[in-house]
Amino acid sequence: MKKIFILLMVGSLLFSCQITDVLNQEPPHNLTPDNAITDEKSAETALTGIYGEQIGYESYMSIGNHAMTAGILQRNDNPGVVVSIYYIENRLPELNLVGAAYTPFWDAFNTIINSSTKLLAVLEGMSDNLFTDGRKTTMMGEIRFLRGWYMFDLLRMFGEYDKLDSKYGMIIRETPPTSDDVYKARSTVQQTYDFILKDIEYAISNAPDFTSSDFASKMAAKALKVKVLFYMGKYSEALEAANTFIGDGERALVAPYSAVFTDFSNQELIYTRGFAGTDEVKYQATRVQAYYNEGKWGPTESFMELVGDDPRKTVILKNGVGDVFGPQQTIRKASNAEGTMPTYLMRYSEIYMMKAECEARTGKGDPLATLNALRSGHGLPAITGVTDILQTIYQEWILEMGFENGHEWYATWRMGVDQLLETNRAVAEKMATAADPELYKANLPYKRIYPIPSSEINANKLMEQNPGNN
Repeated sequence: MKKIFILLMVGSLLFSCQITDVLNQEPPHNLTPDNAITDEKSAETALTGIYGEQIGYESYMSIGNHAMTAGILQRNDNPGVVVSIYYIENRLPELNLVGAAYTPFWDAFNTIINSSTKLLAVLEGMSDNLFTDGRKTTMMGEIRFLRGWYMFDLLRMFGEYDKLDSKYGMIIRETPPTSDDVYKARSTVQQTYDFILKDIEYAISNAPDFTSSDFASKMAAKALKVKVLFYMGKYSEALEAANTFIGDGERALVAPYSAVFTDFSNQELIYTRGFAGTDEVKYQATRVQAYYNEGKWGPTESFMELVGDDPRKTVILKNGVGDVFGPQQTIRKASNAEGTMPTYLMRYSEIYMMKAECEARTGKGDPLATLNALRSGHGLPAITGVTDILQTIYQEWILEMGFENGHEWYATWRMGVDQLLETNRAVAEKMATAADPELYKANLPYKRIYPIPSSEINANKLMEQNPGNN
């Protein structure tokens, strides 16, 4: 990893803030973007700082959270010997956390979004003559990709991302706030998506060409467009965009499947969180790394039943290194010998998975052929004897893309509440013992998104809480 994140994150401190009233506070060193960024070099430092903000503990944890809520990841406790004392690990699988538990994620993503907006404003006010040919424009393309990406992540975690007519979107700021508009209401979901797509289209036109999955690129923006259209439920448009992306031939599937997670320059990778050195990862994500390596976090029984004897099993799972209570299954994807916590935000297989599901939901194309093309690209045998193509696609989401970037959680909700109850047995048990099981089940869809943290509600008088959380 060539980026020295700890040094360059100083640049990001010039901009870091939340959406609440702290937006108007100066950093402790009293530097402002206007006087701290005066040329291309200082602008590059600030941009690298925004990239550096991605590798924080909160960002890593958001991936493990989704696996737990989907019912495929759990804390591996030994009954009678160890008792889980961590509130989140006990309550998260039951979808029973208060808003404060999600504050780190809200803050982390908003910091990137707001840092991006502030840096964009600074760059727009700088002369093109301060930059080498075209660099100001490509830099702005990178920034708008980052802002679009994390606004999308924020929406799908804290907004009703699957209801375009919902009023529960995100707060949109095209420019940094002033004292006159520090309080702002939420935009609709459709307006939020429009904002995201506007950033994506700008990045497609102006971001740099692909050089490394560590950085934003035109190609990554095209892939993000497929994903955003897919989550919007615009399956025909997403299918067209996926076919175009595949047809461009800029990425390729990798065989064997294990090579995806061992060769960090492989042709699958589209956008990744930087593979920093061991010391940096330990600084940012010590507990996450240790828990996967030692087997304290591992697969649930329902996941083990699903994986069965699938050829990818030995790539997905391994025995934890901890031996106090004997070896326990843990997730190989989330740890490696180098201790660099590889984090895959988007890879080529996801395009195939979205294409297959779009084909199944629109009746256009051959979803099974698409799945088998993906499997063939990994050197895996074809799927045969399919009776329920959507169920087959769901299982492939879990096995192909699980434990990477929340895919299992959103795939579960596209299948519906009954799928959640089948996979997440902690939730099924809570429903079985509820005073009114039918009411409990009826309220579960409110749990598909996180509550807005109380700190935001209290600081922004125009912020409205998500339904079912008042």
